[in-house]
Amino acid sequence: MKEKVLAFYKSIYPIRIISMMLLWDCHIKGGRELDAFMDAARELLKEGRLSFIRKDVYAYNNDTEFIEGIYKGYRKSFGFVITAPDEEDVYIAEQNKGTAMHNDKVRVRIITSRDSRHKREGVITEVIERANETVVGTYDRQQSFGFVIPDDERLGTDIYVDLHNTLNARSGAKVLVKIIKWPEGDKKPEGVITEVLGYKGDVGLDINCIMANYDLPFSFPEDVVKASQHINTTITDDAKRWDLRDVPMVTIDGEDAKDLDDAVSGRKLDNGNYELGVHIADVSHYVVSQKAIDREAYKRGTSVYLVDRVIPMLPEVLSNGICSLNAGEDRYAMTCMMEIDTQGKVVNYRIQPSIIHVNRRCSYKEIYKALTEDIIPDDLAPLMPMIHNLSDIAKT
Repeated sequence: MKEKVLAFYKSIYPIRIISMMLLWDCHIKGGRELDAFMDAARELLKEGRLSFIRKDVYAYNNDTEFIEGIYKGYRKSFGFVITAPDEEDVYIAEQNKGTAMHNDKVRVRIITSRDSRHKREGVITEVIERANETVVGTYDRQQSFGFVIPDDERLGTDIYVDLHNTLNARSGAKVLVKIIKWPEGDKKPEGVITEVLGYKGDVGLDINCIMANYDLPFSFPEDVVKASQHINTTITDDAKRWDLRDVPMVTIDGEDAKDLDDAVSGRKLDNGNYELGVHIADVSHYVVSQKAIDREAYKRGTSVYLVDRVIPMLPEVLSNGICSLNAGEDRYAMTCMMEIDTQGKVVNYRIQPSIIHVNRRCSYKEIYKALTEDIIPDDLAPLMPMIHNLSDIAKT
């Protein structure tokens, strides 16, 4: 059966034909013969000997060159498949993209280009890996069903949503939808609404949409919250730690910074060299490797600063609390104390867990004005000798 199907397509190439016409020509009447035909068609598609064009429409693969790459859609029409950096992108006409969506990894059959503007043209024969498990868009309810119109027009399709899977969202709601069934033939993808982000006019809706689009977390998992509630935040003397609480030091960050994770100190030594201290909050004292907080921090990678909020890498009790080097409070740190000569070369260093006490929080703008315009707040004046030492070190 497989060779019979393939031979027919080969004989009429490059004409495309719907399966019912093929069935008629091959004298397929139904039942077991129909099942055999469908099995043969599926095998030929997997082998790349037939191309899936759209529902019930196939074509014989006369060309033998296949490549893999990432499909980049443009609104709801054409797109390109990006392969190697030094290779020409492959143009994909709208009728040749199959069920591919923006950013999917696909397999493409190269065909003779019918457009002089494109050196390479192709037909997507297979979606290897889907890229858009969740989508942000606007919900539109109809009488018996609903659909989500993606914010990103490059996805190229609306997403069907059964009325039982809407979280009672009203038309016009910005929602996060999870795709549970990928497009097949002429059918649209199907999804379930997992979160209603808000409605037009809601404060912070634009930021919520950005967070959802980039898969930024809105909160910490329950196991992380529970683990953070059992953290001992008491600072006690520890013989294994270098006690540097009498060393003047400051934090220098942006004016809007929330988690202050490093402090600096500096002084001139009797031999003419400088001592530069960099003191990093000792998060490892509180976060146990491979446990809930550590796994979530690894997943997040970094704190993210948005216009109206910060998405911290660590729970607030750590990021804004005991692991933030707040002025006037003792903190555990990891210190690197360096001796730097007048040529800027590190000639000696010591790295050790420590206990520190930050004297003052400073901003970049404040330090710049103090050094260049002599605008010095009263509570910064006692620390200016150290600030000048840090400035001198930076100039070596």
